[in-house]
Amino acid sequence: MREVNRWIEVNYNRLLENATKITHDVSDAGDVLHICILALLEYPADKQVRLYNEGKLENYITICVNRQWKSATSPYHNQHRKQSQRENEYIDWKHDKMENEEMSEYDEMCDCALRELDNLHFYFRILVQDKYVNGLTYQQMNEKYRISKNSLLKDVKEGLEMLKLKCEK
Repeated sequence: MREVNRWIEVNYNRLLENATKITHDVSDAGDVLHICILALLEYPADKQVRLYNEGKLENYITICVNRQWKSATSPYHNQHRKQSQRENEYIDWKHDKMENEEMSEYDEMCDCALRELDNLHFYFRILVQDKYVNGLTYQQMNEKYRISKNSLLKDVKEGLEMLKLKCEK
């Protein structure tokens, strides 16, 4: 593990250059690079040493920087990361755009989803509640439950599908 730390110290400028090519800004590159180095250092020691021995550390960190930067600058993610000033702002906007008939159907679906949420399996109920009721991001859920983001995405989607099926009946 010491060799990994030493390698990072020796090659930091090259890693920063790679990150700058991705972000086009040295300040942003440094921030994203630090996040990725911390992620690498959280890996188990044997995996770090394996990446070092195989000569894949630079590749790992560059890919991590690219993914972090794309995630941080994605318009989709930015839209969902912004917290509303009012809790019901999204719902109010939704109601303003709907006709009365559609609105009652929308309210009916929301009520059904909230009722059926209690009947979901414990695992799916907690994930769907944390994501859509409590407004946690996948990153926050990942830190809370130590479940990979891909698994969280899949399981939240599956929980929503279960709710949808129950509410269509």
